[in-house]
Order: sequence, then structure tokens, then C-alpha cells
Amino acid sequence: MKNGMWKRSLRRGAALVLALVMSLTITSCSASQGSLTARERAREPEYVSKAGGKVHEAVPYSRRPYEHYDPAAMEQAMADFEQACASEGRDEEVLRLYDAIVDEYDRLATLTYMAQLNYDRDVSDEQAAAEQAYTTDIYSEMGDKAAACLKKGMNSSYKELLTDKMGIEYAPYIEYYRENSGELTELNRREQELLREYDKLAAGDFTVELEGGQWSYSRLEREPDLDDGQYAEIEDALVREKNRVLGSKFRELVQVRRRTAELKGYDNYARYSFEAVYGRDYTLQDAEGLCSDVKTRIVPLNNDIWYMDVAQESYDSLDLVEESSAQDILAGVGRAVGSVSPELGEIFRYMQDNELYDIQSGEDGQDRMDNNYTVGLPSYGDAFIFINRNHTFTDYQSLIHEFGHFSSYYYNSVPELFQGYSVDVCEVQSQGLEMLANQYAGDMFGEGAEAFEFETVTDMLYVIIMSCMLQEFEEAVYMNPDMSLEDMNRTFKEIQDSYHGWYFDVYDEGVCYDWVDVSHLFYSPLYYMGYGTSALSALDLWTMSRRDWDGAVDTYMGLLNEGLDAPYRDTMYRCGLRDVFDSSELEALAGDVRRIQGLDQDGEGAEVPSQEDPSQDIPPQEDPSQDIPPQEDPDQAGTNSEGSSGSGLRAAGFLVLAGICVILVFQVMILCTGFVIIWLLVRKKREE
Repeated sequence: MKNGMWKRSLRRGAALVLALVMSLTITSCSASQGSLTARERAREPEYVSKAGGKVHEAVPYSRRPYEHYDPAAMEQAMADFEQACASEGRDEEVLRLYDAIVDEYDRLATLTYMAQLNYDRDVSDEQAAAEQAYTTDIYSEMGDKAAACLKKGMNSSYKELLTDKMGIEYAPYIEYYRENSGELTELNRREQELLREYDKLAAGDFTVELEGGQWSYSRLEREPDLDDGQYAEIEDALVREKNRVLGSKFRELVQVRRRTAELKGYDNYARYSFEAVYGRDYTLQDAEGLCSDVKTRIVPLNNDIWYMDVAQESYDSLDLVEESSAQDILAGVGRAVGSVSPELGEIFRYMQDNELYDIQSGEDGQDRMDNNYTVGLPSYGDAFIFINRNHTFTDYQSLIHEFGHFSSYYYNSVPELFQGYSVDVCEVQSQGLEMLANQYAGDMFGEGAEAFEFETVTDMLYVIIMSCMLQEFEEAVYMNPDMSLEDMNRTFKEIQDSYHGWYFDVYDEGVCYDWVDVSHLFYSPLYYMGYGTSALSALDLWTMSRRDWDGAVDTYMGLLNEGLDAPYRDTMYRCGLRDVFDSSELEALAGDVRRIQGLDQDGEGAEVPSQEDPSQDIPPQEDPSQDIPPQEDPDQAGTNSEGSSGSGLRAAGFLVLAGICVILVFQVMILCTGFVIIWLLVRKKREE
């Protein structure tokens, strides 16, 4: 008995020593891994997920055939898979059928997104509308069936085999999947019907009867003889009518989503959306706190920046952009993103070479969807950019933004069945690139670069404020789903007033009608908050770039490699960006933006730091040698070498070296202590 106890004590002591040493070793390895640049970790253009993602096929879009989808092949593969899983010794067949199901769903998803693109090119095309409706419905139906089928495999003797095939990050998704009920399927179908009805209504021309006949927006713009009072009267009536028509459709959507949340086990759709739809790692309460901080920190900053004097000549240069062709936009943006990173330049060329973009406005009578977006094409391991041009400099911004999404898809080729989408991280990937591309605005706009940079910053601030307004509005609506349209209009106006700005036109005191113009409210409920968090992180990345250009680019490339479903707060923390939900961190970020823009704390214009000395963009804290390494030539940001990094990097290097030494010494001390314990135990045993 004593001998057994002694052996256990000896093993326990040795295990304790080993565990402590291992924990320190792991910490040390993690720190060492972090010394590798994110850019280096991202240099894998043929990244393939263990779960079965595709390499980049490099097939021009014009050679990617569209065909009406027949679910027979997928249904047969699922039936064969279930049959194979019911028997022993059929490993190869089970894996082959698994691949067939995953690949077939990728094919269905690809055709669904292609059908969406065809429809959005002309929403008046009835054939395209019918095909889009069909693919959308069957995409949802077959996705549910495929997940339920694979779940049966996970409940068979092939669980270990399938888990290894899927990977530990995706296997739980299948193992714990809950198949949709018949009612849920019908709710999904009804939601899609309502959205198609909204598409037609929003794309149409609203009409009202007034003295003088029938009026529409198009007729209003064609009447040059109207005085201001007549114009305002007609516009007011049209705004009310648009709000009535689209608002009633929105209320129907709210009711459908209310029931969906109930069937999913949630007391309201807002919480269901945050947790189940977007998988956010922050809560509604966190969002409420951020909205409050934005009112006190970002709104005053935004108001102060709007009073800054930017040369009119710069804006005049931007006005000329309306004459730019699609090729002009592609060339300018291509130069800018290629200057940010050679890897991004390669991805941009891939996009161009394979015709994976559509940048135009409605032509030849087409009623083109007024939207910009990027969709994945999983069968080919890449994506497609759709932009509806408005013939202003914002077309350049839109392409930069969407190319950020495109690059993320490029690096993260995951089968559609397992594809998640972290709104907040994905939008950092797009908005972060907007901010970094500012460095090369001259490549796109020449003399208009200053104005473009200013517009990009102010747009980010506007997006932050807008996202918080819409978050508050949507939360109020989905918490009170029986709210009348009149109450919605009043609620939106109250929220808008709390942000101290006129972001929407107001035609009646106490009421706002124009919120129905925000398509995200209809298509992507509770999505917009992700634009706000990501815009804050994009601004943070921008302030980092003013201190350390290479470090900011490395951080961004690392973000691209994080995947489409990475948790937001955790990802920002690991990438060294601020936690925007921390009031003090948000205050510090607002302060950095103020200083870069040349504002003092009172909102008055301050002397703009010299371009010859970029280290002064953000004043140092306690030790400027550690925070802001000097740059010899600000025009060559991104080319710093160790020899030009200055005392800041040297100081940082000494700190890292000192830290490593401390860890090693600590490890040696623990080892020695452990051996002493073991020696004492052995000695005690011998004495017994």
C-alpha cells in the first residue's frame, strides 16, 4: 500500500514538473509563432480546407455554364450514403459518397449564386426571377437534407472516419444539426417570396394622385417649372407612399422572422439573429453599450471633422471621376491594392483574368439591382463581384470594399455546407482594405487624393453612426414585433435625434420615413451592426498604418487568412487590434483619429503634422522610441528594413529577448525544484 502511494506520489510530482514546463514551453512557442508575419502565414494561394475545399480552378466566368439544377443526383448520393453507413467495412464507399454530397451541394450553391447574379442584372426579367426563386428554395431545402443525412452517418460506426474527414471544426456542426420542421421550411419559403415582392416594389416607380394629375419620382425629376413649394409637396407625398408600401412589406417580414425565432427556441428574433444566424461573440447588451459610447465619442468626432477645410480643388478633381470607365476603375484600384500588398495584386489579376466581376449600371432598358456585393462560387474555389455603378468616386470605394471580400473567399475555400459567415470579421476584411488603400489614393485620383482620403475617413464614421442607429431601431422592432408602421417611423426619428444628426430627411416633425431605403433591413436583419464594429476596427488598422505600415499590412493579411466565420472579438484581440466594446479603448481610438486629422481635443483645427515626419501623426505616449519607429521616406511606406526601423524596433527586440530569458530561467528553476522534490521522495522511500 505504502509502495503504491509512493509510486503515485513520484509520478504525480514528475507529472507536475512536466506540466509546468510544458505550459511554459507552449507559451513560448506561441510567442515565437507570433513573430512570423501574418503575411507569411497567408502566402498559400491554393489553400484547401481539410473538409474538402476547392483549389482555384482559374476558369473564365464566360466558360462556367449555368444550367437548371436537378436534385436527383444529390438525392441518390444521400440515399446511397445512408445505406452504406448501415453496413460495416465500407469505408471507401462512405468517403466517396460523402465527397459526392459535399461536391453536389457546392455545385447547387454555385448555380444559386449565378442565378442571383442573372436576376440582379435585370430584376424585370421574369424568367431570371423564376429561376432565382427556384434555386433559392431548393438551396435551402437540399442544405437541410444534406446536413440531416450526414448526421445519420455521424451516428453510425463511421463517426470517427467522418470526423477525421470533416475536421474537428466542422464535425460538431453536423453531429448536433437540427433538421428544419415543415413549418420552418414554409417560413423560409415565405420570407423569400416577401423579399422578391420587395425587390419589385423597391425597383418600381411610386405614384401619388395630387392636384395636377398623377406624379412619380421620374416625372418629378422631369418637371423644370415647379417652384420649391410645389416640388416639396410632391416629394413629401411620394416619400409617404414609398414608406407605406415598403413599410407594410417590412412588417410582414418581421412577423415571419418572429415565428422562425420561436421555432428555433428563442424569445425574440434579435437574440436569435445575433447568436444563431451570425454567431457573434458579443451580445445585444454589448451592442447597446457600444451604441452609447458611439454617441459620446464618435458623434462629436464626426461633427468636428465635417467642419474641416478640405480644398475645393480636390473635390473638383473627384467630380471628374464620373467620366471613368469600368476599365479605368479596374486599373486604378488594381494599382492601389497591388501597392498595398503584392499578394493582393496577384489575386486582383486572377479576378480580372477570369472575368469575376460585373461593374456597370443598367443599360438597354435593364432594371439593374441597386446593390454591391460579393458571392462565393464554391465549385471553383473563388468568388464574383457585382457592382451597380453610380458614376462617382464611390465606384472606386465599392470595388476596393468588395475586393476585400473577394480576397477572403480566395484564401478560405471551404465547402458551402460548412461555410459560416462572421459579419463583423468579414467587414473588417473589406473596410480595412479601404483604409489601407488610402495610402495610394494618388494612383487613382491624382490631385483628388486628399479629398478621397478625407471622404474615406468620414464615410467610416458615418457607417459607425448609421450602424448603431439601425441596430437600435431593429432591436426595438424585433423586441416589439407588433409595432405599427406609424410607431416604427416615430421610433426611428427618436433614435436619429439621439445621435444629434440629420442622417435621413425629415418631412414631419417627430417622424422619419426614409429608413425603408436601407435594403439591409429587409434582406439581412441585424446585419448592419457588423458594419459599425468593423468600421471601428478598420479605423484602428488605419491608425496603426500611420505608425507602422508593414505591421498594419501584415495584420490585414492575417485577417484575410482568418476565414469567413472567425469570431470578431477574439480575432481582433489575436491580431492586436483594439476591443471596441471597451469604452477606454474606443476613447483612445477616437483620440488617435482626431490627432491624425489635425484636430485638437476641443474640436478646433490643429496644425496638420508634416508629411515629412509621419511619426508625428499620433503623438507618442510615454516612450516614443517604442511606439513609433521613424521612417526615412514616408512615400516608401511598407519598405522598411531592420536597418531603418530605428530605436523603437531595437527596444522592442530587447524587450522580447529579455522576456524569453526570463521564461527560460523560470523553466530551469521549476525543473530544479522538481528534481529536488523527486530526490526527497526517493530518499524518504529508502529510509522507510
